[in-house]
Amino acid sequence: MKTMLLVLASLLVLPSFGQENRSEAGGPPTLSELVGFWKKVEIPNEQTLNRENPWPQRYQWFAFYANGKVYSMMANEDSPFTAKELKEIFDTLPADKTPSYQLNGQFVTIDSKEIEGYRELWGVNLFAKDVNDFLKKGYLIMTLDDGRGEIMYYRLLKRVE
Repeated sequence: MKTMLLVLASLLVLPSFGQENRSEAGGPPTLSELVGFWKKVEIPNEQTLNRENPWPQRYQWFAFYANGKVYSMMANEDSPFTAKELKEIFDTLPADKTPSYQLNGQFVTIDSKEIEGYRELWGVNLFAKDVNDFLKKGYLIMTLDDGRGEIMYYRLLKRVE
């Protein structure tokens, strides 16, 4: 468990000074690498690792659009959605009520005009190679800041084609 925390922490802290600081294991994604559809992957000991779980449903899908909108969907049952199916689902949602995101180096900020003062600050890292049995090349790790500079929630995503 401590080894996993050290691996996650080092991958998020070392390249935190910008795109040019990518390591051979990965670094912050470019906008073109972030844009697309993603599915949450379970992290071993996830319940222990995450201090809080603001999104308790086990199965989660996300879409980052080039227009700065971010969509999410969660369920208690898994479904083998394709990117085309997720696009069809997310396209039915009103863009004016959908949260926006901004990628700035190692961080993604998400806000919502629908909820006054709503803001999430996520650290992001895209793996450039397999690190172990669950941190795979192409996976995106997101860490949610608790507002005091501490990580409260880890989210691991794999791209949906």
